[in-house]
Amino acid sequence: MSEEGHREAGERRESRDRRAGADRRTGTDRRSGLDRRAGTDRRSGTGRRTSDITEHRAVERRINEYPMSDDELEFIRAIADYKERYSKPFPTWSEILHILRGLGYRKTDGPG
Repeated sequence: MSEEGHREAGERRESRDRRAGADRRTGTDRRSGLDRRAGTDRRSGTGRRTSDITEHRAVERRINEYPMSDDELEFIRAIADYKERYSKPFPTWSEILHILRGLGYRKTDGPG
């Protein structure tokens, strides 16, 4: 080490090579948790039942199965058109307000 207590470039902290010796991953000691390389291959398709997948997808389908009004459909189409025209997958709130104004919506006085 130099006089200031810092190591010089290329100088090692320990005298022995930490990589020398047996590979810790080859032993039977499993203190480090699960061995992710062992077990079944998830790509084989045996890990999940088909009924679980279809039930999950069925829930997703039910989200939009309610009847929509003409106003809702018009708003959805206007958002989709804006996203396609300007190549913006996620319009900002300001842009959505601009779309709403383009559809003719105006702020009114509150109920009273």
